[in-house]
Amino acid sequence: MFAGCGRQEDYDVLTKLGEGTFGEVHKAVHREKGTAVALKRILMHNEKEGMPVTALREIKILKALHHPCIIDILDMFILKSQGKDSPLSVYMVFPYMDHDLAGLLENERVKLSPSQIKLYMKQLLEGTEYMHRNHILHRDMKAANLLISNTGSLKIADFGLARAYDPSIVDVKEDFRGKERKYTNCVVTRWYRPPELLLGARQYGGEVDMWGIGCVLGEMFSRKPILPGSSDLDQLDKIWQLCGTPNERSWPGFDTLPGCEGVKRFSNYPRRLRNFYEMIGPETVDLLDKLLTCNPRERINAEEALDHDYFWTDPLPADPKTLPRYEASHEFDKRGRRNQAPIGPPGMPQPMDGHPRPLPMPLAHGPPMHMNNRRPPPPREAFRNGPPPQHYGGPSQGPPPAPYPPYPPAGYGPPPHRYPGPMLPVQNAAPIYLRPGQPPPQIAPWQQPGPRPAHLPPRPPVPMNRAPGGFPNNGNPSYNGGPTQLNYG
Repeated sequence: MFAGCGRQEDYDVLTKLGEGTFGEVHKAVHREKGTAVALKRILMHNEKEGMPVTALREIKILKALHHPCIIDILDMFILKSQGKDSPLSVYMVFPYMDHDLAGLLENERVKLSPSQIKLYMKQLLEGTEYMHRNHILHRDMKAANLLISNTGSLKIADFGLARAYDPSIVDVKEDFRGKERKYTNCVVTRWYRPPELLLGARQYGGEVDMWGIGCVLGEMFSRKPILPGSSDLDQLDKIWQLCGTPNERSWPGFDTLPGCEGVKRFSNYPRRLRNFYEMIGPETVDLLDKLLTCNPRERINAEEALDHDYFWTDPLPADPKTLPRYEASHEFDKRGRRNQAPIGPPGMPQPMDGHPRPLPMPLAHGPPMHMNNRRPPPPREAFRNGPPPQHYGGPSQGPPPAPYPPYPPAGYGPPPHRYPGPMLPVQNAAPIYLRPGQPPPQIAPWQQPGPRPAHLPPRPPVPMNRAPGGFPNNGNPSYNGGPTQLNYG
């Protein structure tokens, strides 16, 4: 992290990457080092009142968090524009990243495979679990704030609405009313805002981020925001249409929230999420169903999501080294893509168009994704500490290079989603190779040596195990793609 402030003269500005109410973001190059960076400009509209509290929070939180799936802040500098009434500008410097997820999904030449989506989801949940374990809420989880490099690295960015929270003040799984400390509900971009915030809840925790992650997961398959409401009431109606109108059985006490005052009753819709998304596979739709649960007390958290069957079934997360390289794709710049030929892996199932709905069968490129390569998955005990980090799901053709391990080898590091905590600063943790008292798992019948019975399907291919050695970054494996490039907040 930076020790002091830099200077504007250290950077050559190239192109604009984005803009918003906070200011602008530009791509630049550090003159001395030659590295690409992103400069986020924060406008000081009223210098007498000092720096905006959102900017102070963002800087403080980013300096405290250290995780490979969360953006870093490299430098800062202050610039006084010429002119008597010109506002003071504060610039935050981040490493440059090639894409944001919203830009990738808008790029018609980019086709995301199921294993690629799983890789991005894994990194997103790892970063979120780390934040929540250290009592930080992001409060603006959306595709445009997820930054992706051509080496397959995903970073959570834009902490302008983030804040620290005390889980002892409100634990929605125990008491939705919590204590007297209240937070603002004017957070999270509307299309990714959970129903409890739309209904005026002011006591909440990490579950508000998990709803946004569910919206992002659905968006990666639909290629468009799945709940594009035009107003808060329309947003609620779209949520009820997909996730079902809540009642006292599914969400006890929801009608006591401030947003329900004056509403005689909402339109009654059944829950249809599983039907809308049945083509993406049973494990995927089950995770999506648990993320988009209206009752925040029942919504899955990040640690539980990382242990979901979705990450333990074929296909495994893609190997970042095998991903195609895409042209720079940011939400701000979508020009010149409409009439270009698609790039990416061939034979990809076509994504859904617009609002999620069932697609006709069969799909244009073959059977549904969850029906491809249906072979017995490995027993969960085979990867008790997570899949080997440099070996991910790959092509399923051909004989398997090696059988699944009968038990985790001694060289495995801790699971990638296990981090020390709970309070900042995070200290380095000694690697934990096996869970205490864990018995050696039984070898599945289809893994027994000898000739394979004819009635069983072929063994699925699984890469060799990682060579013994610990993991950097507090037990989180890094993706062998060199220095991860970052976007900006």
